[in-house]
Amino acid sequence: MTASLNPGALEEAFGYSVDVLKRLISIPTVAPQGDHYGEAAELLARELESLGFETVVERVPSEYQREKCRHASSNPRFIVYGRRGEGPALHFNGHYDVVPGGPGWSVTEPFKPVVKDGKLYGRGAIDMKGGIAAALGAFKALHLSGAWPQGLRVEAAFVPDEEIGGECGTGYLVNGMGVTPEYVVLPEPSGLEKPWQGHRGILWMKVRVKGRTAHASTPWHGRNAFLLASAIALDLQQALASMYAGRRSRHRIEPEESAKPTVSLGGEAGVTGGGKTNQVPGEFYFTVDRRLIPEETVSQARDELVGVLTWLSVKHGAEVEVEEVISAEPAINEPGELYEALREAASQSGRSIGEPVVCPGGLDMWYYTVKGSKALAYGPRGELAHAPDEHIDLGELRFLVETFARLPITLAGALQRRT
Repeated sequence: MTASLNPGALEEAFGYSVDVLKRLISIPTVAPQGDHYGEAAELLARELESLGFETVVERVPSEYQREKCRHASSNPRFIVYGRRGEGPALHFNGHYDVVPGGPGWSVTEPFKPVVKDGKLYGRGAIDMKGGIAAALGAFKALHLSGAWPQGLRVEAAFVPDEEIGGECGTGYLVNGMGVTPEYVVLPEPSGLEKPWQGHRGILWMKVRVKGRTAHASTPWHGRNAFLLASAIALDLQQALASMYAGRRSRHRIEPEESAKPTVSLGGEAGVTGGGKTNQVPGEFYFTVDRRLIPEETVSQARDELVGVLTWLSVKHGAEVEVEEVISAEPAINEPGELYEALREAASQSGRSIGEPVVCPGGLDMWYYTVKGSKALAYGPRGELAHAPDEHIDLGELRFLVETFARLPITLAGALQRRT
């Protein structure tokens, strides 16, 4: 099996992957604005078509977008979907949206890719345009080598909006387009030591606490919503910490602190509608970021949070409103033969990988696992995801191109032996 990939083809495919990644980084596909989603979709569709994929670019319907994707701008959302071959599907999913570039970059500007000291810098280099480029490079290696396996369909889906929950990306791909492959690989930045077999869930809430506005020179005429919200937030943190203390997932989640439910308050906070120094704030809001272990559900976490906040509103005599912002269920699955095939492909490419673990953050994986797909996330080191000077090590990119090229071959072999 290993001889079917030509070394010269692998080298050419790696160079192609670097070129594709530079072009992708140069397109500022920032969520939630999505100003350049169409440009990225066109590029990715052209590349898939050049590699022999039957390819479609699907625009998410406007009605669906307005109803389901409240945090997306009005700009259109595009899904690029390609397939090649027949049989059970090995499906690569990558999101082409990125977070804003942000300040603090020292090597280059966020959307001007630069190679320096064996690293390629730019926003999205690891999260996750680098993973997309690795998958395309793998397809290039198979194409040049004439090594597409028999009895397996290879698919690619390049989607928007993962950074804001994925409903107008992978959510529409699975639920709107009906794409439910047997096997899924998400080249997210897991690190090369071990893949992710699942992820924690997420629930974002916005809490509004109402007081009464007054002139700051006569504050006794008002009720300070900032002070009320502060007291409620402190009580909420204490109550939830106590509730979560005895909960721990039975699954391996790394780092180990993530094996318990966690909550972070105040990522966003402020006076509703703006305020002024000489004004008693009449309404104040703060956000709640709740992360769920695989044994929990969004519904349970939501009910729990609302219950505690209802009790605190009575305790403090305050009017409190709670709004759900984003939610995604936890995911966990036993990838079985997919993991074994990935381990074999990585070994043939020169690296041993460990047993799968659960990602502490959130991914698009859950859209697939609830439909019964076997899924893994595996990609480059992710320490600088969303950070200044984000970059991918080109040695890691080369390894991923080769491993992803070998994976369809090792998986097809495993499926043939099973039958």
